[in-house]
Amino acid sequence: MYHVTWEEVDKQAQAIATYWRDKGIATVYGVPQGGAPLAVMVANYLGVRVVEEPKLGLSTLVVDDLVDSGRTLQDLHKSFATDAAFCKPHSPKVYAPSAVCIDDWLAFPWERNHGKPTDGIVRLLEYIGEDPSRDGLVDTPERVVRALVEMTQGYKADVGAILSTSFDVPYDEMVVLRNVPYSSMCEHHMLPFTGHVTLGYIPSNRVVGLSKLARLVDAYAQRLQVQERLTTQLTDALQEHLNPIGCGAVVRGNHSCMCNRGIRKSGEMVTSSLVGVFRNDSTARAEFMALAKP
Repeated sequence: MYHVTWEEVDKQAQAIATYWRDKGIATVYGVPQGGAPLAVMVANYLGVRVVEEPKLGLSTLVVDDLVDSGRTLQDLHKSFATDAAFCKPHSPKVYAPSAVCIDDWLAFPWERNHGKPTDGIVRLLEYIGEDPSRDGLVDTPERVVRALVEMTQGYKADVGAILSTSFDVPYDEMVVLRNVPYSSMCEHHMLPFTGHVTLGYIPSNRVVGLSKLARLVDAYAQRLQVQERLTTQLTDALQEHLNPIGCGAVVRGNHSCMCNRGIRKSGEMVTSSLVGVFRNDSTARAEFMALAKP
């Protein structure tokens, strides 16, 4: 976590004012909540007034503390000049020409709890009409953050290191690990989907430790995912790090984003990815798919 200081905010306010000076700016608006203190500082350096909402015809500069995906400023940029104090490396530069890029979680001096991720959970509880201060919810924001970190620890996995443990065993037949359980999280709704994975490969010279295949499943499953990508990532990793004659993955999943919302129907999704002889040789393909049956 990067703790932004008031001095850094003031420096960026000056940078924004310098960039927009002599460009006809007459008013400044700060996007709630983080843009409000920045707007006051920018307006002071420009010698113009702050407005409570942006209006056409007022030559308004819209400012925010941080532009991330750019979604907040996207629509405003169509009608107003926009800028921000900070951005992420992936942020659209067009919305914040003066922003400094920092690739970290930013905590601003005006944020409650020093800008911890728990702030967002508190706001979500309030949004759905709950009272975050009641007994059963007091510790919920911390629990949710810890759970999310735990359920997405695959981002920290080193796939190359996982598959580096191999053995010089002469074997030219199919190696299949069936029905490895996994738990992942749908990136569209951040709801879990769970199921089983079957992995197989034909070694070219070395075999990998069996437990490493199970660890490989966790490395890609424990992220925000879609099942189709999960399936191809598994075979891509096997192909890259083991250089097998062929490899394959069959993934079965039950998605709570379909069962618990929207259409509210259950059903098992099955995806497969076949590489090398598993794809090109009908006999090898048929053997693997037979072994992959539940």
